[in-house]
Order: sequence, then structure tokens, then C-alpha cells
Amino acid sequence: MKKTSEGSERPMKYDYNNTAEFRWLNKPVKGSKQIDNMESDAMWQHFGPGEMSFTREKILEKGSSLKLVCETKIEVHRDPEDINTYGRAFGESLCRRKISSENWTEYNRLSFWVYPVVPGFKTISMYSKLHNDGKVKIPDAYEREGLNFFLLKPDQWNHIVWEIASLARDQVDAIDIIYRLQGNEPGATDSVCFYIDKLELEKVEADYFEGWSVAPGTISFSHTGYQPGASKTAITSNDHKEKEFSIINYETGKTILTKPMRKIETHIGEFQLLDFSEIQEEGIYFIRTDSRETLSFRIDSNVWKDSIWKTMNLFFCERCGFEVPGIHDNCHQDWQCEHENRHLIINGGWHDAGDLSQGLCNTAESTYAMFHLAEKYKREDSVLQARLINEAKWGLDWLMKTRFGDGYRSVWATMDFWTDNIIGTFDDITFKAGNSPFDNFAAAAAEAKAAVVLRKSEQELSTISLRVACEDWEFAIGRLQKEKADEKIKGPLAEFQEYAEVQIFSEGSLASIELFKATGEQKYCNQAFEYANLILQCQQQELTDWDIPMNGFFYRNPEKKALLHYEHRSHIQAPIVALSELCKEFQDHPDWINWYRGIYLFSEYMKKIMEFTQPYGMVPGSFYSINESDNPDYRAQVLNGIKFSSEYYLRLFPVWFTFRGNSSIMLSGAKALSCAAIRRKDLHLSDLSRLNLQWMVGRNPFSQSLMFGEGYNYAPQYSAMSGNMVGSLPVGIQTSENKDVPYWPVNNCYNYKEVWVQPSARWLWIMSDLAGRACISGKLPLGINNDIQILDKVTGKLRSTITGSLEKEFQVNLPEGQYLIRDQNLEKEITLLPGEKYDLNPERFFDIQAVSKTVKHKNVTITLKVKSNCEFTIEARSCNIEIDKDAWEIQPANEKFQLINLYGEIKNQKEPWLIVLIPDGNIADKIELYG
Repeated sequence: MKKTSEGSERPMKYDYNNTAEFRWLNKPVKGSKQIDNMESDAMWQHFGPGEMSFTREKILEKGSSLKLVCETKIEVHRDPEDINTYGRAFGESLCRRKISSENWTEYNRLSFWVYPVVPGFKTISMYSKLHNDGKVKIPDAYEREGLNFFLLKPDQWNHIVWEIASLARDQVDAIDIIYRLQGNEPGATDSVCFYIDKLELEKVEADYFEGWSVAPGTISFSHTGYQPGASKTAITSNDHKEKEFSIINYETGKTILTKPMRKIETHIGEFQLLDFSEIQEEGIYFIRTDSRETLSFRIDSNVWKDSIWKTMNLFFCERCGFEVPGIHDNCHQDWQCEHENRHLIINGGWHDAGDLSQGLCNTAESTYAMFHLAEKYKREDSVLQARLINEAKWGLDWLMKTRFGDGYRSVWATMDFWTDNIIGTFDDITFKAGNSPFDNFAAAAAEAKAAVVLRKSEQELSTISLRVACEDWEFAIGRLQKEKADEKIKGPLAEFQEYAEVQIFSEGSLASIELFKATGEQKYCNQAFEYANLILQCQQQELTDWDIPMNGFFYRNPEKKALLHYEHRSHIQAPIVALSELCKEFQDHPDWINWYRGIYLFSEYMKKIMEFTQPYGMVPGSFYSINESDNPDYRAQVLNGIKFSSEYYLRLFPVWFTFRGNSSIMLSGAKALSCAAIRRKDLHLSDLSRLNLQWMVGRNPFSQSLMFGEGYNYAPQYSAMSGNMVGSLPVGIQTSENKDVPYWPVNNCYNYKEVWVQPSARWLWIMSDLAGRACISGKLPLGINNDIQILDKVTGKLRSTITGSLEKEFQVNLPEGQYLIRDQNLEKEITLLPGEKYDLNPERFFDIQAVSKTVKHKNVTITLKVKSNCEFTIEARSCNIEIDKDAWEIQPANEKFQLINLYGEIKNQKEPWLIVLIPDGNIADKIELYG
């Protein structure tokens, strides 16, 4: 996709040589065995629509080939109430090669060739299935294990290889090659033909597919690269005798750094850690050891920007109701939503995943994330900002066109085929509208954010968007009020049970804040305050009585009856985002310290549980109670977690069943971390969040980038309708059976390898916090002749000098990090986060340091030392501790420090206490004291 403000004429291209598929096809074959040369139909069966035959029309080498001919769609009855089948494919045409219960464990790859004749198709998809009738049944109960989808190029022989090392194959009794009837676009053929030849077993060096260890012979690193001020590490398994590594400049060949690897032992195993954080010079590098070296990566303040462009390409490719060259024409003009005998056409927005479905939640969150990120790039990159706004408007249009104006709207609609765009034919799909408070809040948040971003450039659209946002907010509030009234009569409304109450409160708070910013109306901030109180009631603030006490996590509701956790689409970030926005927008509110402590408690909780996934730093799943379910598989998964008490266990991956894959779990948690990092000015939280981005682009056990077209070794994803799309992310790495270790087989199947816009929306949202370089700006007052120095606090290295002479404005761009700003005999310590703008006023310069802290029973004594060139006030805000003073007046004292003693009494020793010092009314300079 071209980097233009108006989008792209064509989707982005990718380098095929960097794909896992290229690597698979070029593996040496160590042995092979013919299964079938397509000369006889004795062992073949056909099921479903279409016809199977053997022919000499097209052959790979000699003899004959198997020919499959089938229509693209047939009329079948689908019950609109059956959410598992309605909107799904029309059926399957299946060719089965029977096998006489053979043991194939000696071989680990299937190979065959396919020649498709499908005029007008832009994406051609088939899949194969292995059947094993041994102790471990394949396919599994979820119809995931044993399936492998693949894409085909038209009018040529395609070599398909499928590594089956991860699959049981001791009693193989069949192989299926299947065409799934998924319709056709109006300009494409309605009858397909495939020739299939040369079915073989092969033996190769199979890919690593399960475990925490790094794939043999590889170094796990961030293929995209690293930001200069951030930590920079790579990982190898502790399975070799190498002791040193080197960082090489890719362009000059010069060795920049050589240092020892560090052997570490963590909960998940032993590793060698390669730490090169000291390198801050921007450039292109690679890592070398005695026996291996990586491909190149960048160190760059804007290292994530290309991934933003690629993610925007994914959304462009997923546009529904729009001609996307090479992917599809203007589609689904006959797709409808129904409410009280009224109908809406609901194409538009973005296809949700590897299929073509549409959901309000993902569309609203994606739209919000794009407008949010566009605000960040307002001054830095006008082209990228315009591109973000252009795509966000596409989502905004869908949000507004798919509502009935009474709270009901298109919330979810499954679509798994191309239609003829004609209303009244058998391929029409009509879903019923829903009226969900969460979804209306999500829409209102996106619409209100759009209204603010578009206010100057597109006033009319901004006005309409704000009006709709206000209406959707009112619909959500009204529905919740009705739910409360109905609870007294017949219990909670069943339709809302998929949404945790804390999730609704959080989304409602965010929508209210955005509407307050757009309108200034008091009712919106009042509602946000009310929801914030409910959010905090859902948080575990006291330490639990577990064997390993914990706090900071959330429950689904204020009654704390069930822990908040997700198995598929995650919103774990929602409470933290809401509390963070409240802290940012209402800095003088009396509840500010309570909101801030909620963020503090959760982020400290995340630091603790992420120790269990180091050195990767993957956001873990959640705590689970063994009493939540009687399902034996549920209990087995919980018991495979880490025991914190007789009832509660920490799972590194979620407890899950049919839907598996943790990209959303990780990136939602990473958003919570990046948001907390900004609010707390905590570089460690920023690093923890970034580790999850790095996991997605190669720093994982499989040394594979999960973003298609970014980095190296990216594998095919399940995108049976739209094909390979640069920037796509899959649902994510899963686990096998009831285990709690990473499992990433070569098989390409829904849903774990399915393209999904939800993690891509999270990716963009995180970029609002982590992308870009920081800067210090300000204005030197008239008559200042001394220089102001900026030093790296960790290394002591001088990073920049602001030269004093005449009155002038200055701006210094810096990597994130901790800095000392030195002005004559005054020093000021500051922490800069990625993309942060820090305003430095040399005329109001002060240095505050915590010297000592003593705690005796409930009594706390803290000593501070302060030096300044101005008179200013230090305000103290506290939570769970009664302090003797809440403010100090500080007099100028350039030459020496003044000592301040702060005394406090802890209120509840089962909870952490927190004091936040705010000097000179500037929250950007706040200091945390806690215990």
C-alpha cells in the first residue's frame, strides 16, 4: 500500500523469500514414499456436491490426475437462529484417499500438487485433512488438529507441502482434499475445477512446534527492531556452549559490541540472554555468535512506524463494500440486518477475520484506535495522520449507517462466502439487530473521538458524528436502567451475560469522558465518575489470603463473585484505560488518587505475574478458580497452571476450548501496561508492554514473525476468502490439549492462525503510547547565559546541551529514558516515555529526592530533600495512609538542599499505601511513594 493520505490503489506486496512457505518448499527431503499417483480410483471416495474423476487433461508428469469439479454455491436451508451454521459456507466437496491403517511416524510431511481452473477468482482456497484412528484421534474434537488450509495460484501447478510432525499418525486411515463452497463474486465463475496429482509422504527436518525453548539453531529477537532508549535483548536456548555474542553493523560490517551471554533460569526454563541495551545509535544491525547469526534489524526511534503502515494496509484489504484490487470487488450489497420489519444493508466497515463477518465491537474499537493514533501524529507525520483518519472514517461510516436509531443496531453478522449482490436470491443473509449497552458505548466512544479529531477539517461530519455519539450513549444508559428494573422482577437480562459488568462500566466511562471532551457537558463527566467508583469496587485491593498473596486484578462485578478473564477477544485493558483517561482529564478531582491507585495496583500485579513468562515477558492469561466449572478439561487446564492457593491457579495461557490463540489476550494486556506506563511514568512498564509487541514480530519460542509481511519467517494465515494480506495478525499462539506451554504447529487452520482485525486494532492503540521519540521543549528566558545540560542518568553520558544567550524556544529530541537536567548547581531528574513531550521551564527549576523511608507497624516516616530556584508548593495526595500534611511551601535555595519529613499512619495493613507528590501543580513531575 502506498504511503499516501488517501489510501492505496493496490495493497502492499510482501517478500516471498522471507516467508515460512518459501523455507518449507526449499527444505532438503531426506526420504519419500508414494501414497497415490492418481492412476486408479480404487482407494478414492467422493462426498458432497460436485464430481470426482480421473483424467489425462492435465497431468504433472505422466499418467493421469484426479479431477474435482464443483459449483461454488448450492441452495441449503440455514436456520437464522442457529449461530453455528447461519451465514456459513454452502457445503464441501471432498475427495478422500483411504489408507489401510498405516503407521506414518517415520515420515513427517505430506506433499501433493494442485492445478486450479477458476476464472475470475482473486483468492483460491482449499484444505486437506488427516485422519488418524490411534489412541490420539485426528481430527480432534474441535475440528482444528489435522486440518491445513492453503492458497493456490490459478492456471498452474501448485506444490503443497504440509508438515505433520505435530500430529498423531500411528494409525492413519484417510487423507481428504477438500473444496469448501464459499460462493463467487458476480464477475467470477460459478463452477470450479481442480486437478490433483502426486500424493506423497516425505521426511524433512521438521519445524519446532511446542515448548518455551527457543527453536533449535535460532536466536529469538525482534525482527522489526528496537527503540534506542528501550531495553534490547534476544534469547537462545541454553543448549550449547557459546559464551559470547556480537552486534554487527549491517552496512559497514563493523563489530559494535561483544559481550558475554547471560545464563538465566526462570519459571519456564533455562535460557541464554543476549543484552545489548547500551547500543543507542540508530542504524541497521545483526547478531552473531560462533554458530549462528540473525537477519538484520533496526534500532530507530520510529522503528514501529512501518508496522503501523502495514497494519493500515490490513484494514484497507479487509474493507467490505469496497473494491480492493486483487482481493475482491464491491461486495455484500445484499447483506442485511432486520429490526421490527425494517431492514438495513450492512456492508461496509471491515471484514472481521479470515472469514467475511462483521462485528460492531471490533469495528468500533478499530475506529477509536485509528482516531486516537491520528491525534499523536498530528504534528509529527501529516501523511500518516491523514491515512489514519481516512481509514477511521471508513469504520465511522459503518457505525453510523448500521443503526436503527432506537438503540438497536447491527451488532454481529456472520458471513463466510461471497454473494451475488442481488437482494431476493438464496444467498441472502439477514441478521437480527441487537441493543447492547456495551456495544452502544463502544460506538459512542469512537463517534465522540471522531467528532473531536474532525472538528476543524470536516465540520459537518464532526457535527453528525457527535449527535450520533450522544444518542448512542443515551441508548446505552437507558438500556442499563431498564436492566436494573428488570433484575428486580426476573433477574439479570441473559443477553448481557457475555459482557462482564466491569467491562461495561469501563467502556461507559471511556465513552462518557470522550463525550465530555467533545461537549463540555457536566452529565458526561458525572457518569464517568460514577462508573469509576464501580470499576474500583471490582478490583481486588486487599492482599488475598492465598499461599502467594496477590492483589490488583479485577473481578467481573462489584460483588467479586467471579474473576475477570478472557479466552478469545480480550478487554482486560478497559478498566485501566478508563481510569487513566480520568486521571488525565480531571487532575483536580478528589477521587484522582483513588483512580491512580487502581492503575498502580493493577500494573504492579502485572509486573509480578509477568515474571513467570520471562525472558519473553508474554502477558499471562489469568488466575482461575478450580471451582468455576465442573468440566474435566477445564479443571485439567487449571491444574496445569501455577498454584497460588488450594483454589486459585495462574494460567500462562487462558483456559480455552474451541477458540484458541492469545494475540488479543497479550495485546490487550500490553495496552493496559503501556497506558499505565504513561500515567505512572514507568519505563519498566513500557518495556514490559513492548516485549509483547516483540513477541508478535519474532521474539518468541518459534523465532517467527506473526505479522504477515513484517520481519522474517512469517507463515501463511487462515484467510480463505481474502488471501495473504501484509500487516495481518493471527488470533495467536495456542496450547495443545490441556497443557500450558506454547504450541504453534505448521497446520494453517482457524481460529488460532486466522487473520483477525481485533489484535490489529490493539496494535494501533498501543502505538499511541509506545511509538516515536520523546522530546524536551521550552523557552529560555531573556538574559540566561548559562548552558543547560541533559545527561543520561544511567550512563552519565551528556546527551544534549541547550545553549543560553538570547530569549529563544528550544526542542531536544531524545530516546526514552531517565535523564538529569543540569542548570548550574541545580539538577532535575525526569523520566521520558516514548513519544512524550516534556515542557521544561528553566525559571521554575526544582530537584526533589526521597532520601529515606522507615515503616514501623502502621507508622511511616519519609524524608525528602528539595532544592529549587523558585518558590513553589508540593502537594501530597494519599490513599490508605493518613499523612500529617498535604502541602509544603518551598522557598528558593539554589545552594543547598532543604529536608522535609513526612509522617503517616497506614489505615489498612492488608492493602498497599500510596502517596503521590505533585510539585508546582505539575502532574508530569509527580513522585510516587508507596509501600
